Amino acid sequence: MKKVFVYILVLVVALLLGGILGNVCANIEPLSWLDYMPPLNIKEHHWNLYVLDLTFGLQSKFNIAQVILVIVAIFTAPKIQKLIFKDKK
Repeated sequence: MKKVFVYILVLVVALLLGGILGNVCANIEPLSWLDYMPPLNIKEHHWNLYVLDLTFGLQSKFNIAQVILVIVAIFTAPKIQKLIFKDKK
């Protein structure tokens, strides 16, 4: 449970910092590529069930800085977990 908590926390922090970093670097010419956001779209699906009308879809944008920081976070999460929860043996 501790491992899952640390991974979720580290990934959320990486996504937030990546978003901030991408926005800050948007106006800096050599670093503007960090703010590039390819869209991630899953087409909307509509179901009319006469009693209920359902619509499902997903639209999201992740910049390059977020992707880089998430990759770094995946590799550093176990080390952070060891620092936070020291095993008593």
